[in-house]
Amino acid sequence: MKKKSKISAVIDIGSSAIRMLISEQVNGVWRRLDNLEKKTALGSDAFNEGEIGRNCMLECLKILSQFNEVLDGWKIKSEDVLVIGTSALREAQNRDVFLDRVFLRAGFKVRIIEGVEANQLTYAAVQDAMKESWPRFNQANSVVMEVSGGSTEVMLLHRGSMIASHTFQTGTIRIQQQLKNIPGSINMMSELIHDNMSNTLEIIEHEFPLKKIGYFIALGSELRHLACNFVPKKGRLWELSKIKFKQLMEQLSTMPATEIAQKYNISVSDSTALLPLCAVYDSVLEKTGAKSLLIPDVSIRDGLLLSLGTGGKSSKRKYRSQVVASAKSLGRKYHYDESHAMNVTRTSAILFDTLKKEHGLSERHGLLLEVAATLHDIGSFINQSAHHKHSYYIVRSSEIFGLNNDDINIISQVVRYHRKALPVSSHTEFISLDRKVRVVIMKLAAILRVADALDSGHSQRITVKSADYDEEKFKIIAESFVDRSFELISLNQKADLFEEIYGLKVILTSRSHLL
Repeated sequence: MKKKSKISAVIDIGSSAIRMLISEQVNGVWRRLDNLEKKTALGSDAFNEGEIGRNCMLECLKILSQFNEVLDGWKIKSEDVLVIGTSALREAQNRDVFLDRVFLRAGFKVRIIEGVEANQLTYAAVQDAMKESWPRFNQANSVVMEVSGGSTEVMLLHRGSMIASHTFQTGTIRIQQQLKNIPGSINMMSELIHDNMSNTLEIIEHEFPLKKIGYFIALGSELRHLACNFVPKKGRLWELSKIKFKQLMEQLSTMPATEIAQKYNISVSDSTALLPLCAVYDSVLEKTGAKSLLIPDVSIRDGLLLSLGTGGKSSKRKYRSQVVASAKSLGRKYHYDESHAMNVTRTSAILFDTLKKEHGLSERHGLLLEVAATLHDIGSFINQSAHHKHSYYIVRSSEIFGLNNDDINIISQVVRYHRKALPVSSHTEFISLDRKVRVVIMKLAAILRVADALDSGHSQRITVKSADYDEEKFKIIAESFVDRSFELISLNQKADLFEEIYGLKVILTSRSHLL
């Protein structure tokens, strides 16, 4: 049987370096062919000055031109090259100018990756590596952490399922800037970093008790360089015990930057960042129940390549389950009524699927509705009165694994309009959105209002089995119901948006009535 192969490349414009990974996909499996890295001051400019300086911009353009020559050598077509930017480009005030220059000079269209999307891609790469080298990974509680130049990504997993993901504005470049004018011993530096991490640790601890974490997965090129010089590789990862990690930190504290750079084959600028980098990891590691650091030989670039070859149903189901698991975790954080939320979610899904030809929305919109249905009542944690508004604010300011800012914005608006008043001109957050986005929100909110009405008493007295419609009526078929039930009264009040959007009169009936 002839092997099917394809060569692709991913370029990551990061805070401290521009990196390129070239890989070949043979029968669905990726094999690395080349890995390049060139240092830049992108993060230093963006985080300290607020924009990318002229010299840094020229240096980045030079690096990307050199990468272009390598791509030509491999005969890789432009459509097989993905170029992404992370925290430095997200924060640079002149990023649009930078992106334009990159396109005109190097021919690359750069996609800015948000923190939540970075988490999703990194998680995919970690899963791929761990299933091969550490099969028990999905049966334990884990934390996945990556400290980069501009941010720290943290993911919490309960038996392999995502329960929370966060992006914190703590990175080695920012830390070095803080420490620059602070003299003192290694202990003083570690103490300062631990103090800076206290708020982060508090947030993580609130999501899941750190002592219940069995595996600590640490990512980052600097750690990989250290690990490969300190312990033997096991499959696709290195294992570094807590004791050895402490010994490594003590060793680094006694070595000058030039010696560290030479010993671990890294740049001098990276060597000065190693100690504070390790201190950030240590501040979380020591709070967990993990006995060691597991350092997979993967990065966000591997996750991007994996995403190119994963379009199957099983992959989509896995992604969807992780998003929903993260949403449920957020709901539990605010002590939501899970039985009610799951009932409304099931009903919403039935209505959404029945109306496919009418709403014309995608599967992804169905996922956003599922998340909105899961979280529509979490504002009750603050106050039952006007809880739809509290729910809006909570969702809008939260991170949900696998969802970007646009997704979160849609979900928060759907949650906002699941009860009470419909959008009016004074609702600036809604009116300011693009017209197409407003239409999506209205279509989803109309369905959620009906689904919520059918369990407005939070008693699950009505179990919806199916739905159907003709030119005038939308029939919701339940197992049974009481004609004068509270839910039926609520349905008559909350079906207004549905009837306006879909032009159908909502009718609740039961199987017995159809016989």
